Amino acid sequence: MRWRLLVALAVVLTAGCGSLFGAGQQSFDATDTLTPAPVPEVTPTPERWGIAPGLTGDAVADIDALVAAHRAATTDRSYVWRERHGSTTRPNGSVPLFDRTVARVELQSVYRVWSGDERVRLRSGLTNVANYSEYADGTERIVRYRYVGRTDYEHYRVHPIDAVAHRHIGLGATDAIERYLAVGNATVAAVSVDDRRHYEVVGRDWDRPASDRVSDYTVVAVVSPEGFVRSLDVSYTVRSVGPPRRVRYSFAYERVGETTVDPPAWFDGAN
Repeated sequence: MRWRLLVALAVVLTAGCGSLFGAGQQSFDATDTLTPAPVPEVTPTPERWGIAPGLTGDAVADIDALVAAHRAATTDRSYVWRERHGSTTRPNGSVPLFDRTVARVELQSVYRVWSGDERVRLRSGLTNVANYSEYADGTERIVRYRYVGRTDYEHYRVHPIDAVAHRHIGLGATDAIERYLAVGNATVAAVSVDDRRHYEVVGRDWDRPASDRVSDYTVVAVVSPEGFVRSLDVSYTVRSVGPPRRVRYSFAYERVGETTVDPPAWFDGAN
């Protein structure tokens, strides 16, 4: 049993944490970034999955296990997390993507995050705001926002929270993994990312209650052996009231292990 544990540890230690995307790349494109690599014979290990937590050779078999592994893998890393979204009613047109959230994380308690128009919980409850930002310096967390239709910004201090548990950072990523990677059948192929082995997961069989209104569903994710979901890109057509809409959502981790955080320009005015 001891030798099996050593094999499993070797897989994790050789996974690495290099950056998948350069800071200027705007969306996930597997053909530009990833080089297919041959899959070697898999040595039996005590791991239940053998590839990555929750992931088998042809399915995301346990989404909860993958989410937990991703949360653990991002806890002690610095990174930039970029979340993007877009939609169109043009049936055959490309879907433009726009930044919805950008977070820069140096430590769990040191980060900056920006979000576009959001419905956020302020003192009096859920409120529509614009240009929502936060800065956490390890001891305090300050929120900056303006109400929709106004030009003046508000500032106030809120209770510190780690990035992994933040609704715009860690929870934003794990919620997206849980929602979009719930695919019973998938194609899983070994790929090389910065000369390190990862796995590209492509799924088209979305397993969610609203799937009867969704068609042409495709999700592509890149996952490290320890369960770090380095990127996710999903597109689908949704039908409800009005013409069908083509929707696209993506996130990607950039500058992994290379990110530092400085106070924003507005920080001095908030004190």
